[in-house]
Amino acid sequence: FNLMTANLGSAYRQLRDTALAEARSRRVVAERDEVQKDLRSSEQRLQAILDSTTAVVYAKDTQGRYVVINRQFEELFHTSRQQMMGKTDLDLFPKEAAEAFRANDRKVLEAGYPIEFEETVPHDDGIHTYISIKFPLYYADGLPYASCGISPAITERRRAARRLGR
Repeated sequence: FNLMTANLGSAYRQLRDTALAEARSRRVVAERDEVQKDLRSSEQRLQAILDSTTAVVYAKDTQGRYVVINRQFEELFHTSRQQMMGKTDLDLFPKEAAEAFRANDRKVLEAGYPIEFEETVPHDDGIHTYISIKFPLYYADGLPYASCGISPAITERRRAARRLGR
């Protein structure tokens, strides 16, 4: 009788522990799913903000591969987010322009703070000028993982200033 009672007690504890572990596992999965849903929602909100500006917005990892672009980038350079992910400036722009962009990205990553550059970019109708504000993005541990740029066009202002003789 004592042996049977001990075996029943042991079986009960195993069942209880299994049920508790399964309940914890379901909670963890539900919490993970909720976090992923919140993350997707946050990413969608950020992309909507980026897509609403007339500036070209982009981020590249420390190797110069695109990880984020906005709608203005897509429209001006006849590409898509899917096509640009993992690509570098050399995949899209002439070598001289691509190397200049990459050099500016490296300066920002090395400096560790925002820097403003005047950059020229070839378009279908000729060269366009941008004021690019580039800055590093950091992991929580303080290491940079990307350079980000916000580049409003100043081409028309430049042309107007030339017409006025300035």
